[in-house]
Amino acid sequence: VADAAIAGQAGEALRLLRHAIASGVDPVPIVAVLASQLRQVVKVGSASRGLRSAEVAKQLGMAPWQVDRARQTARGWDPQALGRSIQAVAAADFDVKGGGRDPVYAVERAILTIATERQGRTA
Repeated sequence: VADAAIAGQAGEALRLLRHAIASGVDPVPIVAVLASQLRQVVKVGSASRGLRSAEVAKQLGMAPWQVDRARQTARGWDPQALGRSIQAVAAADFDVKGGGRDPVYAVERAILTIATERQGRTA
């Protein structure tokens, strides 16, 4: 779900979300993974200028493959879009933990925001 959303593939991310929910997956860990992946993109993007993956991985406590993946994901994102996506995930986190009426809708809304921001359009 998170990989598709962060890649800007809204339809695929929603399909995967609905399958996960139908299979009994709780929305809370889905939101946690969205947040984690966005944080990795921000951390790697701000720490990796001119450094090798292994150096960045050691500095951030990540595996080199995670750094490579986050670097690849970071391409096409601008800081403002990342910020808006992180805010959408924070709102979804609040909603899925009891602050909202419909946790699944909250995750769907966050996914759509992330995918739209990744594609360079304002949500």
